[in-house]
Amino acid sequence: MKKSLLSLALLFAGFTSNLFAQAGNDRLAEIKKLSARDTAGWSFGGGLGLDMAGLGIINPQLSSGGNRLGIGGLVNLYANNKRNKFYWNNDLSLQLSAQRLGGSSKPFQKNLDILRLGSRYGYNIALNKFFVAVDATAESQLLPTYVGNTLSGNAEDLLSDFLAPVRVAVAPGIDYKPTPKLSFFFAPVSWRFIYVGNEGLSALAGQPLGNEAGKQSRNQLGYALKAQFSDKFFDNKVAFGSKIGWFADYTNNLNGNVLWQNNLSISLLKGLSLDLFGDLFYDHFTRVAVEDIPEGTPANQVEPFLGLKPTYTGGFLLKYNLVF
Repeated sequence: MKKSLLSLALLFAGFTSNLFAQAGNDRLAEIKKLSARDTAGWSFGGGLGLDMAGLGIINPQLSSGGNRLGIGGLVNLYANNKRNKFYWNNDLSLQLSAQRLGGSSKPFQKNLDILRLGSRYGYNIALNKFFVAVDATAESQLLPTYVGNTLSGNAEDLLSDFLAPVRVAVAPGIDYKPTPKLSFFFAPVSWRFIYVGNEGLSALAGQPLGNEAGKQSRNQLGYALKAQFSDKFFDNKVAFGSKIGWFADYTNNLNGNVLWQNNLSISLLKGLSLDLFGDLFYDHFTRVAVEDIPEGTPANQVEPFLGLKPTYTGGFLLKYNLVF
């Protein structure tokens, strides 16, 4: 009788352990399925950084200075889609700031105005590391720029405007992702297009907007190289990202342009961070202001103040990040 009870107990224990093991396996499979579902599909998010400063003085002393009002910031938005075989990443970036020195009769001066759009679609062809991909970008500005970097002025002082210029690039190639934090993109054939949507601005001497002399546009065909890295450190308190892109024009002795963007984000509170950014841009076909353009200089006479050099941009701001 005791042997029968012992056998029955062992049989029950084995049955229940198998039952719980099966339940545990089923739950584990369910968790894996939910986890895979959480990392697939669309994800949306972005960040908003503000840059504000103000100073007002009534009846100032001769040594006090003058009024100042500055406002601006940075907006980053993304919409990414990830599936088993493909990914589709989209992003929008706007850097915009202006300031006014003096009273209300003084015009606002532009500090920064850059609008960038990016999109890349990739399809896995090997090991989930090699993707055949198409990369597309567009860049312009929102507000007009007049001589003196002001936001308003006479028509003859206009230097640039929305879609004047606009730079568009499309490049099919191979995207190699050795790790989730690092990627390399190569396109043996890349098409770039610069368009100046203002006939008067396209006629400015010195090619300050990148178009061909006597035309409102410039077509370029060459190769493109891009690399991107991002990671988090110190228990996700510090995030660093860097990406660089190079284009070389086959028809112009491989002259082209480079854009290098860097961002360091230090978490202060939940969703709030201190961001430091630095960009470098160089285009062999676009001349930049290497000297201050004196007030009163007509837009068609700014060529002596232009040169072929890189543009450096840097700053810091408080940024609020949101994922939804």
